[in-house]
Amino acid sequence: MRAYVAALMLAALLPVLATCLPQEVIIVEYGMKTCPHCSEQKEVLGGLGVPFVYVELLGNETNVMEYLALYDSLIGGERYVPLIVIVINGVVKAAVVGGGDASYWEGVIKRAAQVEGVLVVDSEGRERVVTNETVIQAAQRVVEARLRGLAPSPGTGPKPLTLREVLPILVSTAAADSVNPCTFSVFTALLLITLSLAGRGRALASSLAFIAAVYACYYLLGLGLTVAIVALPPIFVKVIAAAGLVVGAYSVASSLRGEFRSPVPSRLKRVTEEALYKVAGPLGAAGLGALCSFTLLPCSSGPYVVFTATLSRLPEPGLRYLLLGLYNAIFVAPLVAIAVAVTLLGLAARRVKKWRSGRSLALMELVGGILLVAVCAYILLT
Repeated sequence: MRAYVAALMLAALLPVLATCLPQEVIIVEYGMKTCPHCSEQKEVLGGLGVPFVYVELLGNETNVMEYLALYDSLIGGERYVPLIVIVINGVVKAAVVGGGDASYWEGVIKRAAQVEGVLVVDSEGRERVVTNETVIQAAQRVVEARLRGLAPSPGTGPKPLTLREVLPILVSTAAADSVNPCTFSVFTALLLITLSLAGRGRALASSLAFIAAVYACYYLLGLGLTVAIVALPPIFVKVIAAAGLVVGAYSVASSLRGEFRSPVPSRLKRVTEEALYKVAGPLGAAGLGALCSFTLLPCSSGPYVVFTATLSRLPEPGLRYLLLGLYNAIFVAPLVAIAVAVTLLGLAARRVKKWRSGRSLALMELVGGILLVAVCAYILLT
């Protein structure tokens, strides 16, 4: 149990560790198979542990036109290969003619991340920074068009996923997360307390404040997790899926006993319970929601970590942010439904109390565990 909790708490710290890791980097090399230096750089870049795309120029007029557009606008002068473009967080940040070893590229990436504009290194190794916005935007459009059809070079790790491949995983993991018994237990307790003390109107306002805070904090946590995982070697996605499989199997086995036993350490549970009974209105409920987003992570982080690992294989950063929002909308949907049913539709409070029973919470854990096992098995097999 302690190892299980420790593993989940470590996963929760990934956003903090992300600040110490490189930013999201994609490298595109334009080269020719008859060029020895192109082949050498292809091997070096493919071993850096970041998404890498090799674009062959020989015999492909479309690729040649793409190369010329980038070279003439950013480099200029006599043309050489390879031309290597570095994209950081979806933005073109460097264009390099030639190259070097792994440590050379680590230095270039670090400098490129710090400049305002595009760092350019010509065939003589001279560096300058392009700040002309028209030139930068033209290069950005060319590279974005290339990355929309992103395909990894052989041996560089898992291929990027498409939206069609990510959506089923999103729905499954979000559904597993949405029946998380820990958050459900705290939320229904808040709803029942405010309902009895302040009436339906006040209970609705407090419930919505709690849900909004959970959504916002969970979204920010997901952003941090995604950035952290993108910066890690591709194999880490499989490692997370394997860990998620273990967590899901544990949830299934635990729930089959018929009673839900929270994996949240007693100290964190005590902090959450004390905060719950101090809630005096919507503002306090929002604070409780923010607190629960982190104190209840040992109970709820399994599906979320698995999903953010999957999301890291989607090449378009903007689409990642939208899908992260959709995940969290599904995650809080049951809470919204319960709040509306009790405060606006007159659902009896005793029904909610029945849902809070150990057997009901165990059933939620069983459903969530089965979904998590299925998703992780799929990721490991693809």
